[in-house]
Amino acid sequence: MLNAFNARSIFELTAKDRLKIDSLLAYGDKLILGLSSGALRIYRVHSPDTPDVSLTLLRTIDSFSRRKIELLACIKEAGILVSLADSNVHIHDLNDFTLTETLSKARGATTLAVTSNVERDPETQIPSIVSRLAIGVKRKVLMYSWADGGFQEGKEVTLSGAVKSLTWASGHKIVVGLTSGFVIVDVDTASVEEIVPSEGANGASKARDEKAGWGSYVGMGGWGSKSLSTRLGGGELLLVRDSSTLFIDTEGKPLDRPPVPWSTPPDSIAYSYPYLISLNAAKHQIEVRNPSTRTLLQNISLPTVTTLHVPPPNVALVHAGKLFYVASPTQVWRMGATDYETQINNLVEAEQLDEAIRLIETLESVLLKESKEEKLREVQMLKAQKLFERRKYEESMALFAAVSAPPERVVKLFPRVIAGDISIWPEVEEDDQADGDAKAIVEEEEPVGEDETAPADDAEAEETSKEKENGDSTENGESSDPKPVDIKTDPSGDATPEKAKSRSTTPELKRSPTTEAYGSMRNIAFSRKYGETASIFSFGTRRVDENDSASLMANKDNQPVDDTPRPLEGEELKKAAQELARSYLNDVRRKLTKYFGSDGNPVDPLLILANGSVHEASRKDPLESSFLTLDGVSSPVVEDAAKERIEKLMETCRLVDTTLFRAYMLIRPALVGPLVRIQNQCDPDVVSEKLREQGKFDDLVDFLERKKLHRDALELLRFFGQAEDDSKAPNLHGPQRTITYLERLKAEHIDLIFEFATWPLKVEPKLGMEIFVGDTGNSESLPRSRVLDFLEQQDQGLAIQYLEHIVTELKDMTPEFHTRLAGLYLTVLSRDHTQAEKDSWHARFLEFLKTSDQYRAEKVLGSLPRDVPEYYECRAVVLSKMGRHKAALEIYVFKLNDHAKAEEYCMRVHRSGPSPTATAMDSVTTETVYHILLSLYLRPPSPHEQQLGPALTILSRHGARLEASDALKLIPGNVKVKDLESYFESRIRAANATVTENRIIAALRKSHIVDVQEKLLDARNSPVIVSEENVCPVCHKRLGLSVIWRLPTGQVVHYGCARKAVF
Repeated sequence: MLNAFNARSIFELTAKDRLKIDSLLAYGDKLILGLSSGALRIYRVHSPDTPDVSLTLLRTIDSFSRRKIELLACIKEAGILVSLADSNVHIHDLNDFTLTETLSKARGATTLAVTSNVERDPETQIPSIVSRLAIGVKRKVLMYSWADGGFQEGKEVTLSGAVKSLTWASGHKIVVGLTSGFVIVDVDTASVEEIVPSEGANGASKARDEKAGWGSYVGMGGWGSKSLSTRLGGGELLLVRDSSTLFIDTEGKPLDRPPVPWSTPPDSIAYSYPYLISLNAAKHQIEVRNPSTRTLLQNISLPTVTTLHVPPPNVALVHAGKLFYVASPTQVWRMGATDYETQINNLVEAEQLDEAIRLIETLESVLLKESKEEKLREVQMLKAQKLFERRKYEESMALFAAVSAPPERVVKLFPRVIAGDISIWPEVEEDDQADGDAKAIVEEEEPVGEDETAPADDAEAEETSKEKENGDSTENGESSDPKPVDIKTDPSGDATPEKAKSRSTTPELKRSPTTEAYGSMRNIAFSRKYGETASIFSFGTRRVDENDSASLMANKDNQPVDDTPRPLEGEELKKAAQELARSYLNDVRRKLTKYFGSDGNPVDPLLILANGSVHEASRKDPLESSFLTLDGVSSPVVEDAAKERIEKLMETCRLVDTTLFRAYMLIRPALVGPLVRIQNQCDPDVVSEKLREQGKFDDLVDFLERKKLHRDALELLRFFGQAEDDSKAPNLHGPQRTITYLERLKAEHIDLIFEFATWPLKVEPKLGMEIFVGDTGNSESLPRSRVLDFLEQQDQGLAIQYLEHIVTELKDMTPEFHTRLAGLYLTVLSRDHTQAEKDSWHARFLEFLKTSDQYRAEKVLGSLPRDVPEYYECRAVVLSKMGRHKAALEIYVFKLNDHAKAEEYCMRVHRSGPSPTATAMDSVTTETVYHILLSLYLRPPSPHEQQLGPALTILSRHGARLEASDALKLIPGNVKVKDLESYFESRIRAANATVTENRIIAALRKSHIVDVQEKLLDARNSPVIVSEENVCPVCHKRLGLSVIWRLPTGQVVHYGCARKAVF
């Protein structure tokens, strides 16, 4: 319950005075009373903001007026006092209260209004204070402005009815209340515009049918006798006629706002920041309302109260609701405002959370002791918690997300199946669970009639309908029947609470950075049982939800309602968990993604939210800004502070993701897979336990891989991969999933790869080798020496396959690998094989020796057997790599007796050039390799015989590549010239081809020279005209009579600039 104002009696006339208070005026620390005798009393107010407020009489002017003083107003800036008495308007000096002027044209005045505003001169634009006075005289409004020490007459406006009230909307427009309605008058142009409610304003269409509101009156002529108006905050005004209300702006345009639900028509209204004050003389009550929500917040009963006075400026922060007076004919009360923190506490205790939120939003930050943003956020979180209690999960989670509530505060509202260890709900014991199940069974057996859930009687339904018409509802966590404070006045004049309970001091609203902040509002017994969050289930007395059929039945039978809070379960838990995941957790995850790099590692929040960064605006978010606040004393070491911020961030991410996982497991298990496969910070223990319980081993493997818990994942894959029964995890049976997993591991996990690759290599060697030779990118980065050693231990065939892969496909030129491959080939060839297998291995070995140039030839040659025929060609190839062509050719000619391969060998050496591994002793030029072969044929070493036929074949085919003198010396004397015919033809043909080629080249060069000379002559004969206007493009000076140089492009420059020119 709100206790915004307390009435303190500060003045009372005795029975002996025989006077009445007809008017009062307060300004500064002065209080002026106008009495029925025409006397004026001036008082000084002492300690106005304390309970010890008192008055000191400064002066009494008995002959101030001949008749009673009806109305008083002052213009402090001009130092004048305006009084309305005997239907005349008098101007007095505000210091000595002497009469200075009586406005003759204002005779018959009924009301007046003053205003002061800062305006700029239209010509000089110099700001100045302009004071204006508006006087209502019958059907006219007279305008005056204060200038040069006196009032100057302004416009005179004639209206359609008698003037009842005047309220300045701005410095240039005034709202006039007439007998038939309201108009707004422009004081500069004297234009009059009638204020007519729009079709939708104040619910006019609805009110027309119910005979309430402005829309039901044509031309506003059917209103009662009083036209009231007051200016509100935010450029709004409130117009009241009988029980009908209309909100307008300063231009007189109606606003689409519901009407104020007056219980009885007010006699006077005013605005005391930030509340709407109304006076009901018949009920002797002062009503305090929130103008935004129109909710009645406080009733103050005062005997015979007739006058309400809120000194200007009543809409500014300067006033702040601290100069509020009410009076009866014999007494004056000072309305003392309680501090705003206490008012907020009172509203929260009364479960009027929307009112508390609107009050905080209305107040300026300087009026609150604590941060306005933090206090507003705290109350909004309490509202969200109340909505959660009322099972309005969508609205609750949306509000939690809107205020960036701490995740632990939201999650702890749920039972342990969602919140885990931070839940406010204790674990359910087996005995308690059994009792609950038994109770549920008994309740299910009891039949429930259809009429038991209906309202008790028609009166109750009618009352509910009226509450809805007045704008009261149970939505948004508000109480369905907010009860205002009802304060009555005792004989001493002080306003006291009606009940003794209301005398207790309202506890202050306290904040806690992590848990519920309003400990003063909790039921003590509740707090002991349920801890700090008990307040979210009970703010005083528990009210029955209209959707709760069980509660309605209990109330109908006059049975006590069990208000013990219980954790959510069943379908309600699923609904709440769905909204938690959809509206809150996903929104928080979206905010937190910016704090992680592309590699998934967290980044210091201080760097992300630094000034000038892309996400600098996120510093205003309470949740994100909390990452920058370190608990306790900040560490002087920058690295330690960064670690603390990152750890705080990770704790929040871990809670959010783990809770989201639990929610998905409950409401939609199909979403668990996508969650665990993306970047997440779920608790591995929780996820592993839940997925094992549900048999989701595929998702568990993906999660463990994402969390880099590779050993756990691989052990799980090995268990199900080798299991005989594949019914539990059919997708994990066999080596395929393990191989795919190992292919994705990087080189830093090489030990794990070796450990868990053993069994796939044994079961499926060909498939298992994809770990090391597959096109995954990771296989290429593995340490090849270690992989080779591992595979050689498993099977030498696998080692050969790996070496062939890195040598042929990856083009690895490491001599060690090439040499080891050659050694492995020899090892395999030394084993017993079928002839076909042996031929296949031998062909692969020979092809490797021919194509590779990186193996160590000396080492390989030493490993090859000397006298085994099948290795003769292999030795020849190795010898050729060493540049020992003669030894290689001897093998082809004398051991293999294969003249075609010998010739092919010479041709290959001739095309490739000298061997890079040949030594100085063994190296020969490519031209002499044929000479070596020819010498082996014609002059073979002992005991081999001369082979003339193959020698003549070499001479006839490759004679041109042999030196003629050396070749002819090797030819035996018994060889006929006819046998050398083909040799000489090839020699002559080669010589002629050389001569012909040289002649052609010489002719082409001569032709080229002629072309160049012709171009030179043309360039030299090209004329160049140099005038006085020509400028050198290099130095940008005139050429004049200087020596010039013509460039090939045709440009002319100075001779000295020629070297600098670019063309």
